[in-house]
Amino acid sequence: MNNDRKAADVLRWMAWTVLVVGAVIMAFTASDFRSQNLPLMVSIGFLIAGMNIFIMSTVFRLMTLKRNDA
Repeated sequence: MNNDRKAADVLRWMAWTVLVVGAVIMAFTASDFRSQNLPLMVSIGFLIAGMNIFIMSTVFRLMTLKRNDA
């Protein structure tokens, strides 16, 4: 396993961690749904960030595969 694949795997684990943290925070704060609820807004940010990290992990892996094919 090369370093590029390890980096993509680390990004994937980070994404899962961020998504789980966001989901847990949201589970406890979703009842008071308003923009002044800071923990809820932070949890939504965590969920969005987790999905972006997943996308970066996939792009990183695809770039690595393309470079290895060339």
